[in-house]
Amino acid sequence: MDWSFPWASSAGSDFNSDFSVWFSAEQQLRGEIEYNYRREPPAPEPRAARPVAEWEQPDGESPIGQIAAMTGTDVPTYVRDRPGVSAFELIDGAVYHSYSSYARGLDGLWGMYQWLDRAPKGRNETGIWWRHHDRYGKG
Repeated sequence: MDWSFPWASSAGSDFNSDFSVWFSAEQQLRGEIEYNYRREPPAPEPRAARPVAEWEQPDGESPIGQIAAMTGTDVPTYVRDRPGVSAFELIDGAVYHSYSSYARGLDGLWGMYQWLDRAPKGRNETGIWWRHHDRYGKG
């Protein structure tokens, strides 16, 4: 069909900060992060010390700590840059912000995950993502 699609990147700009998907270390420490329409408390200590209770691992490491380690960074740095998507439209020469979505609201854009979720073994993941119905923590 010979279609083309002009892509744009936010690299090297203030866009991610302006649309609340990138945060500075200072914002983390002062509790100035609002992501996915929720204000986060100040994080003076590493977030790895505060695991998501229902996903605690036997060794005590939080899921976010494991993911940060897999990407070669520390937890505070890992959680400063987060997923988000925004849509805009151009009307009579003016640009309008028409839509934003964050975190799990983006799953619909990652098309392959929807097919894998319907497969007999789902995404066939192990570790922190795979939670057996009979292995939940006491609570």
